[in-house]
Amino acid sequence: MRYLHVALALIVVSIAMAQEPEEIVLPRQMGAINDYAAVLGGARQSLEEELQTIKENFHVQIVILATIYDPYDDPPRYAQEIWGFWKLGKDTVLLVFVKEQTKNQWAFALRLGDEVRERFSSADLERMQSGLSYLLERRRVKTAIEESVKALRAMLEGSYGQPPPSVSGGQLFLWLWVVVGLAGLGGVALGVRALLQGRCPRCGARMRVYHTYSRQGARIAYRSCPRCGYSRLR
Repeated sequence: MRYLHVALALIVVSIAMAQEPEEIVLPRQMGAINDYAAVLGGARQSLEEELQTIKENFHVQIVILATIYDPYDDPPRYAQEIWGFWKLGKDTVLLVFVKEQTKNQWAFALRLGDEVRERFSSADLERMQSGLSYLLERRRVKTAIEESVKALRAMLEGSYGQPPPSVSGGQLFLWLWVVVGLAGLGGVALGVRALLQGRCPRCGARMRVYHTYSRQGARIAYRSCPRCGYSRLR
């Protein structure tokens, strides 16, 4: 009978230990850039300088976390837990790039401090996240991190999604001369034109084609730059 009691006690202890939740360990903050996934490489220094420039000019602290482990398997919740664990301030923007284990793909989450939330429009943030999703689907994590910082800076400057500045008279004359010269080259001109159509005239990045619908239901194609947000009709 005594051995039976001991066996029952061991079974109860084993069940209790099995039901005990696993302790969640969150990464510690190492500064503005927390590259636990080791995806930045040599781009880290230039990115740190960019973050410092943004902090000095716009009084916004951007904090980045890149990791291959999400204990919640839920990027928005993970970003929320990191925000509280790191005790980030009201003037902070948190960018989280994490590789989700269940889907085996990279995901992105964003959190904004109370004092800076109104400085970023929801439409601009949605456009930025769309561009980042395109990059993360192709596992271009380093580029996605760099582009997210550039996009946030453009939003703070008020230039995100804006057309390029107007061309001065002298520059316009130069461009007309170039166009006339290329037109004389026939097929070469057409090739250059096709190449330029695929590039953003503001930052030079490759633009992507999107589709939307007018109020009358007509399908409209347009190009948009995932880096700076510049858009134009095809």
